[in-house]
Formats: sequence, C-alpha cells, structure tokens
Amino acid sequence: MLIPFSPFTAAKIAGLQATVVLLLILLMKSNLLRIKMSLVGSLVGLVLLAGFLATTGVLAAVAAGSIIYGLNQKRSQSQAV
Repeated sequence: MLIPFSPFTAAKIAGLQATVVLLLILLMKSNLLRIKMSLVGSLVGLVLLAGFLATTGVLAAVAAGSIIYGLNQKRSQSQAV
C-alpha cells in the first residue's frame, strides 16, 4: 500500500518524473541530431559529387589535351619529312 505522504513514495515519484524528463530530453536530442546529421550528410554528399565531377572534368581536359598534342606532333613530323 502506498502512503501518499511517505518519503519513499515521494522519492519514487520524483525519480519517475526525473526519468521521464531525461528520456524526453534524450528523444528531442536524438531528433535534432538526426536532422543535423542528415544536413551534414547531404553536404558531404554534395562535396563528394562536386569533387567527382571536377575530377572527371580535369581528366577529360587532360585526355583532350593529350590527343591534340599527339595530333600536332604527328603533323609536325609528317611536314618535316
């Protein structure tokens, strides 16, 4: 039987309230971290995509430059002979 004015009953109720408040705070923190981390994840993904596109563009430019250089070398050697 619970006596409403007993110190042990008050301690149990206070402990339960503290636990509920702590769990609610952790739940809100978890939701905020999920939102923040999804934003950070999106930014990291965007940076990776931009880096991939930039690298692909640089490699394409290097390949085009090497083709042009090779054609110019072939033309200059055919004119010299």
